[in-house]
Formats: sequence, structure tokens, C-alpha cells
Amino acid sequence: MSFDASDERDSGDRLDAVCEVLKRLIDLLSRFGQGDKADWLAERLAKLPGGSAENGAAVLAELHGAVLGMGGLMDLQLQGGSLEESDGANAELDRLGDQLFELTR
Repeated sequence: MSFDASDERDSGDRLDAVCEVLKRLIDLLSRFGQGDKADWLAERLAKLPGGSAENGAAVLAELHGAVLGMGGLMDLQLQGGSLEESDGANAELDRLGDQLFELTR
């Protein structure tokens, strides 16, 4: 097996994208009364940068399962002060959840 520097760069770009999506999810969930889910995601985010590759892979697998799993992100219904606010928040949650699912495959 040969080492390709572009593989490491692609992996770093992917990890950066995962971290960005997690930050946005944490913010969204915190603003809409889902502090426990936001805290859980923040704990995983803290384990990603600078950790071992093995640990990073385990965290990515855990995040992947948390998107669609029973009681996962896609099961949440965010409630805002108005129907429009709730709809917007849930659309954003769906978008970010889809991104996280794809990035953690």
C-alpha cells in the first residue's frame, strides 16, 4: 500500500467539514432547547482535532449512527416562537443532519 499525501489532505478537509457542521448543529440545538444533544455533540467535537486516527474514526462512526439512529438528530422536532421559526430551524436541522451523515460515511 502506498502513501498518497492527497489522502491525508482529503481526510483533513473532511474532518474540518465535520467540525464545522458540528459547530453549527451545536449552536442550533442550543438555541432551540436541546442543550443535552448540543452537549453530547460538543463532547464528540472536542475529541476530533488532534486525536489519534483510531479515536477519530470511532467518533465519526458514533456521529454517523447518531444522525438516523433511534432518538437521533433526525427524530428531533425543534420548537421556535412561531411556525416560521420552527419550520426554518427544522429545515436547517435536516440540512445539517444530511451533511453530517454524508461526511461521516
